[in-house]
Parts: sequence; C-alpha cells; structure tokens
Amino acid sequence: MRYIGRLFRIIVGLVFVFSGFVKAVDPWGTAYKITEYLGAFDLSSLIDFFPPLPIFLSVILCSLEFILGIVFLSGYLKKTSSLLVGLMMLFFTILTLIDALTNKVSDCGCFGDAILLTNWQTFWKNIVLDILLIISFIFDDFMIKRNTTNKRNSILFSLIVALLVLCFSIRNAVYEPVIDFRPWAKGNRMVPKLEDQKAPINYATYKNLNTNEEREFSMDELMEEYSKDTTFYSSWQWISSRTLSSNTISADGFSMIGILGTEDKAFEFLSHQGISFIFAINDLSSLSKEIINKLSDFEKKASGAGFQTAIITSSQQNNWKDFIKNNNWENVDIYSTDDKAIKTMLRSKAGVVMLNNGVVEEKWSYRALPSFEKVLKKIEKKEKKK
Repeated sequence: MRYIGRLFRIIVGLVFVFSGFVKAVDPWGTAYKITEYLGAFDLSSLIDFFPPLPIFLSVILCSLEFILGIVFLSGYLKKTSSLLVGLMMLFFTILTLIDALTNKVSDCGCFGDAILLTNWQTFWKNIVLDILLIISFIFDDFMIKRNTTNKRNSILFSLIVALLVLCFSIRNAVYEPVIDFRPWAKGNRMVPKLEDQKAPINYATYKNLNTNEEREFSMDELMEEYSKDTTFYSSWQWISSRTLSSNTISADGFSMIGILGTEDKAFEFLSHQGISFIFAINDLSSLSKEIINKLSDFEKKASGAGFQTAIITSSQQNNWKDFIKNNNWENVDIYSTDDKAIKTMLRSKAGVVMLNNGVVEEKWSYRALPSFEKVLKKIEKKEKKK
C-alpha cells in the first residue's frame, strides 16, 4: 500500500503540473474563463472595480497549480503541499459539481485548450483525483527529512520554481503563447486545399400555385421533380434562391462580414492562393496612436507589395469610418468578426496573422511585430528555396 500511495501521489502531482503548465502557456485563455465564472456568479462588478483582475488571477492560479504539482512530486514540504493540494481539490470539486448541475459555464477550462472536457467529465475527473489524493495521504510516508539544510533547499527550490513559472506565464500573457493549442496555431490549414474543396450546393424555393405550399429544392431534386412532372414550372412559382457551401473553416464561428453586413467573405479570403495578412483588432478604440501607426505602416507596405490584407474587428460598423479617417489608414478592407473568434485567433488586443495558401504561416502580437522588410526577406528567401 505504501508504493500504491506513492504512485497515486505521483499521478496527482503530474496532473497538477500538466494543468498548471497548459494554463501558464495560455494565461489569457484562463482569464477569459475566469471572466465567464465571475459573470455566471454575478460578480462582474469586481472586474469593473479592477479590470486586470481576470489575468491577475489567471497568472496566480496557473503558477500555483504548477508549483504545487512540482513540490508535491518532489517530497519537499510534504505536509504543507498536501494541505494546499487538498484544499484546491476541494474547491474545484465543489465548483465543477455546481457547473455540472447548472451548466452556467460551458466547460471549466481546467486543461486550457489542450484537452476539452464537459462539465460532468471534469467533475468525475476531480472525484477520481480526490480518491487518489486521500489514498496517498493515508499510505504514502515518503518525505525528505526536515533537517536545516533540506528545509533551506526546499524553500529555495520552491522559490526558483515559482519565479520560473511566473516569468513564463507573464511572458505568454504579454506576447502570444509559445505553444498554441487553438485552431489558429502555426502550421494549421484553415480551409481545404483548392483540389479538395467541394462545389457549392444551390437551392431554390418554389410556391405551389394550387396549394400555396412553399418548398425548397436542391438542383438535383428540382430536376427530378421536373422529370416526373413536365408541368412543374406551370404549377410552381419561383420565390428565392440560395447557395450553400459544404466547405468549412477549421476555426468554428469565424466569419468576415463586410460593410453591408450581408455576405461572409471568410472562406473566400482564407482560400486565397498566396500570402495574406489579417490584422486582428478586437476594439478599434482601445489602441494607442503608436500601435495603430505600427500596424497601418505594416499593412500599407504589405498591400503595396501585392499581398492580400484585411482588418477584422468586433467594433461597431459606425466606428469604422472614423477609425480609418482619423488614423490615415484608408484603402483597407474591414470586416466584422465575433470578439470570441478574434480572441481565439490572437490573445493580444491587436496583432497580425500571416497565411500562405490557407495555412497559418506566422502570428505576431503587436508588441512583437517585426518590420515588413524583415518579413518580406523571409518570404523571398522561402520562395527561392522552392
């Protein structure tokens, strides 16, 4: 039983390390989830009082999970780490039970975007961990002896781990995550290759002049009806038509609606054969003049070099005209995109995604955006290799 308890301690510790690591990789993803929780429990006023609260709590949470996991595995500070792990598991077990019963939040985000679990799956996962933890408490007697040297080492070890994971988490909050588990990760294909794309399906709605019944037909169904009844067109009146594409974008919910707000241009844009640049700006009013100038300078040079460019934003359309006029950023296509879709694409409040033939080539936060000349040299170098 001693070895079983030790094994269970290792399993629980590894789960904490993994959970803390994937959160530390993408602290903004956890921050968005914390925002959802605060809203679900009517605590959104806390964010109004202290806007950075979600990202602050996210960095603390992922760092704490990772540190506890490492210390719990090491055998240092066993009593303290066991108590903190137990309290954390108790809190999350109760929280996920409430989630499972009420479904106020779609998923807890306990493993970030790396592994998605339903609320009930998360709850039962926590129950299993609770059982393993209790058994390890009872039977695992392994603990590094608490002499003065080891006590000093354990404190030093914990501080070093805390500093490293804290710096790692902050770095990923300031820039883009070093490991991307989201649909827009570098190397991901966002639309099928041209040769794999399916032809759109056309539908037409007709009204029966005798019964007033309205019915939608695909083109194949329409031809079949006509072959059965050659008087079809004299007894049915055309009402409307629509075209439905069976091709999908790899990022659910992503769309690009133009100024008229009638047609989604996302698939067409992403299917472009060649280099494209998407300038993602969640809120047009949130950027400083310096950031806008940096982005607009890049965009103007990219479009001037013949590359496809576009701005996507969740800001209201009545703000678009003032934005491009006030910032001398005209002759650029702007599209409306859902804010969640933009946050899935980039964690920064503004950034650039570079695509090549529908594949994500590069992603930059506005803080790490290189000069266009540097990017152009890389593109030219790559083309020469081909």
